[in-house]
Amino acid sequence: MKNPFIRSLSLCLLVLLAVSAQAAGQTALVQLAEYIGADYINAVEDGEIISAEEYAEMTEFAGLLREGVAALPEAEGKAALVTQSDALAQAIGARAGNADVKQLAQSIRGTLVGTYGIPVRPASAPDMAHARTLYQQQCAVCHGDDGHGDGPAGAMLEPAPTDFHDLTRFEGRSLLGLYTTITDGVEGTGMAAFGEALGDEDRWALTFLVGSFAVDDALAARGSEALENLPGLARTLDLDTLLGSAPEDIRDRHGEAAYAASAYLRGTPDALFASNRFLDHSAAQLREANRLYRDGHRDGARSAALSAYLDGFEMIEQQLAAVDGALMREAERAFMAVREAIERRRPAAEVSTAVDAALAQLQRAADALEGDGLSPMATATASFAILFREGLEALLIVAALLAFTRKANAPRATHYIHLGWIAALAAGAVTWYVAATLISFSGTARELTEGIAGLLAAAILFYMGFWMHSHANSQKWLGYIRDKVDNALGSGTLWALVLVSFVSVYREIFETILFYQALWSQVGAASQAWVFYGIGAAVAALAVVCVLFFRLGMRLPLGLFFRVTGIVLLVLSFVLLGRGIAALQEAGWLGVRYLDVPTIDWLGIYPTVQGLSAQLVLVLLGVGFWWREKSRR
Repeated sequence: MKNPFIRSLSLCLLVLLAVSAQAAGQTALVQLAEYIGADYINAVEDGEIISAEEYAEMTEFAGLLREGVAALPEAEGKAALVTQSDALAQAIGARAGNADVKQLAQSIRGTLVGTYGIPVRPASAPDMAHARTLYQQQCAVCHGDDGHGDGPAGAMLEPAPTDFHDLTRFEGRSLLGLYTTITDGVEGTGMAAFGEALGDEDRWALTFLVGSFAVDDALAARGSEALENLPGLARTLDLDTLLGSAPEDIRDRHGEAAYAASAYLRGTPDALFASNRFLDHSAAQLREANRLYRDGHRDGARSAALSAYLDGFEMIEQQLAAVDGALMREAERAFMAVREAIERRRPAAEVSTAVDAALAQLQRAADALEGDGLSPMATATASFAILFREGLEALLIVAALLAFTRKANAPRATHYIHLGWIAALAAGAVTWYVAATLISFSGTARELTEGIAGLLAAAILFYMGFWMHSHANSQKWLGYIRDKVDNALGSGTLWALVLVSFVSVYREIFETILFYQALWSQVGAASQAWVFYGIGAAVAALAVVCVLFFRLGMRLPLGLFFRVTGIVLLVLSFVLLGRGIAALQEAGWLGVRYLDVPTIDWLGIYPTVQGLSAQLVLVLLGVGFWWREKSRR
């Protein structure tokens, strides 16, 4: 494949597909483990097979589980998963007791979630009234009007439909496992897949509903009372814990009060989403990083610390900046201190101190953001900052390219630049749909995509910027451009313009979409319109920048225009290189060595040896190429 634009676009799509496939694989393994733990009792009793069909299914599922675990990406907990899945397959082969098989399945589920995280999660609180309507339309014919597994169509199914009021089954199934079952179905049973028939919000709504059928009024009342009277319990039961843990897991780890509270939250998810889930996730991952580091698991601690920032705090940075910019920067430095302490293998006590400091900053952030959501003005400010900050770089790059082709009288090249940014907008629309309905992008996937795109754009901009600057004094070349540049541009150059236009715009759209999703979840009904006011103001500001750039650029003499535009592209390549390196570091693909220097975000300067070294090399290359060109004249 020789076309550079197609290669780059394929790379971005492959990253997204890999993320989607990995998430789907992990949830399927959670489902398999839970299904075995819940249904093995129907296959074997007292060491004897009581149902050959059920036993064959258990054996098959255990084999699939073992194969799936072996295919997972390498991680610190994978070896334990392999051992656990082997032990489960052997236990089923030996017709072990139900308690032993259930315990093994429970351990596998917990290790899967603890090692690889929660790959999918609902974006907002499920609508339980809508869920009840959906249940009657889609599920009651088999599972019965009240979920007892006694629907008219269910009498003909083997195995029989699940009785959602079965307390033993309720205690052994996580919401993540139920969601996967609803999405993918169960092969060989009457449970159909609803992944295409129902949207993501509908499937999560059904998940919470059927997952709460076994919760009676007394249990729900105890859970509500526990949440109200026990400080810290709400933070213990954050969204990931509630999704990835079965009620029996929660009881074993946190006690009866947490078990009752988790049961209550299944039926009343509004209470769960009333808190800031991004800050809750950050706090939980910081504590996990501290625990793992104390136990000697540095890689796991590093991953948890990264997730605490990328999947939690970073998603509300703009909202917090709109309320208290100084607090946002202090909290960001606190997260950096945790990662630095882990990277540099500091004593466990020092890591704990850094974690405590970060948790204190999180509490300050929670206090600043508490209430019914951001105020209208803070909402508009955050909305403006997201779009203007992310859009400015892309706008300057595309505007510089368009100004160059107009100045050079190259309308054909202009069409190719427009093709690039229009394709980026279309890809952004697809990304928005995928992020809103199909999969949840992890912070690592987001930073990885942005980092790769940033490095690619930086390389191309450096080449184009230096090329334009080096030809600024060539009267022969400038005259040639005035006459023939549109015909002189070859297909490779034209597709390079498409590539840089596409990558520059898409890398900003990708992150902007996810930031706006996070912002929307943090604003109350009274402030939602102000999100769009902020967007409108940002679009107007970007339009002003664009007009000024064109008007000033078109008035410059051609030689001076080449020098100015070349310098702009070189500076932008410097910025994108720094941000690309930082994104890959935050994704865990590059190591981090921090320096005691200030962060200058708008220049892409971050206090790491790797990022500053790469930018220094870029500057030295630019100076070296300039000196060589000057010597040739």
